[in-house]
Amino acid sequence: MIGCGAVLGDRARAEPGGERCRALAPAGPGGGRGRLRLPALLVLAIPGVARAAAYDVEARTEAQAYTIAAWNPDSGRALARRRLVESLDLAGFEIVPGEDAGLSLRIRFDADFAVNDRELAGLDGAWRDRLQLLGAGLHWNGIGGGRLDLEAGRITASDPMGFWRLDGGRATVRPAPWLALTAFGGLRVTETSWLGSPAFAPDGTRASDRRRIAAGVPLFPCPSEPSRLCADPTLDDPAPTFGARLALVRLPGGSGGAEVEYRRTTRAGSVVEERVGAGARLRAGAWGLDAGGEYDLYVQRLSALRAGLRLAARPWLALSLEGLHSHPTFSADSIWNLFDTAPVREARLRADLSPAGWPARLWVAAGTRWYGATGYGRAAFGDRGGLEPSGAAGASATLWGTEVVADASLQGGVQGTQAWLGAVVRRTFRSWIGVEGRATLARMEDRVAPKNGGTFPALALVLSGRLERSARISLLLEDSAPRWARNDLRVFALAALGADWDTRMGR
Repeated sequence: MIGCGAVLGDRARAEPGGERCRALAPAGPGGGRGRLRLPALLVLAIPGVARAAAYDVEARTEAQAYTIAAWNPDSGRALARRRLVESLDLAGFEIVPGEDAGLSLRIRFDADFAVNDRELAGLDGAWRDRLQLLGAGLHWNGIGGGRLDLEAGRITASDPMGFWRLDGGRATVRPAPWLALTAFGGLRVTETSWLGSPAFAPDGTRASDRRRIAAGVPLFPCPSEPSRLCADPTLDDPAPTFGARLALVRLPGGSGGAEVEYRRTTRAGSVVEERVGAGARLRAGAWGLDAGGEYDLYVQRLSALRAGLRLAARPWLALSLEGLHSHPTFSADSIWNLFDTAPVREARLRADLSPAGWPARLWVAAGTRWYGATGYGRAAFGDRGGLEPSGAAGASATLWGTEVVADASLQGGVQGTQAWLGAVVRRTFRSWIGVEGRATLARMEDRVAPKNGGTFPALALVLSGRLERSARISLLLEDSAPRWARNDLRVFALAALGADWDTRMGR
């Protein structure tokens, strides 16, 4: 299902089989080394000059050791990881006395002592150690009688369907109690993970193509190359981004809100992405409604649409109905633009039951998903898409001091058949020792590749001890029988030490 997508330096649509495309390699672990741009560097200096009325400082140190077996047990290879992660969160309050003005700083140092030189040389964006600026900012809210909010630094922003980050500023004006106008601008940040996962890189982006350029890969555009597999010399150039949001903070006749937002990102004089999104929420009595959508102006396609309806039918019964449409689009430098995509539509119904006096909470769900056929699927397999019905049920209860959670699901249709059974049991002893057991049994039937089918069990045991409020040690033993291995036994060890100093606690 490989196609070709929109590329930087050309306003080509993200259509499979387009004439112009480039090779994009996946991001390295964590998306590469984060750069501390000018706005963030200015914020880093704030703690040295600001005098806040109170501070909240939290520091954590984690040591992790684990080994992941190769998918082929006969290869004798394994992926070893020996990580040391140190994090610091700092927040200051009332820099301006009596005002909602403060500062924040979130940094993380991540070192992996198991990464060798061969891995570093063979992967784009690989690293042995790095310092990440996850967030840093200075804000002053409620200026001018509550009509103006200002924020500067490394900002994590969100729209009705997703999130992104920028080094820059954001200003919100409230001309009326029910209306808010927001403008933002700065440099787009895609090279570090604010979620803190070592394997997450937003939108499949990479930091640079320097390794491929040094290896002699032709630069884009390369019309003389039949494959059009070019290197991009502009990947590490600054990416200015700007946009605005109009929000109705309160809807007439009920509680809720609505917003519409536009943003545009460029690099090297060309558009990387351009989107408009909207969302709405309404609460009226026992009814709740929320919806959101996004239109990609660069690709000229509706990329996402969601609508949900919830009813508190009884104090012990809640019903929810949800409909979704998804045809993902990505920024022009995303690896996912190399893949052919098709729309997916889904409808789901769920009931949550918690009768008074019952020891358990129950839920049941059912739905169906419609898959569109990709261009590659139609050409290679005669795929016409189809339906995928599904159903699921689960329960959670606390019995004799032990928490028990169990669920089961079944889905079939054009993608094959999947059946899942899962159970989790948790218990705390002496108020500081935790024991958790997990069991999963999966049954797969793959119509396209029957050899991938089978029955796969997995068991896990987690032992954890809380030494004090911010110190914990954990041990995870996991055993599973995946399709390509006879047995996969894993052992994870984790030690976390921290400190939390909050001067507000004594005020």
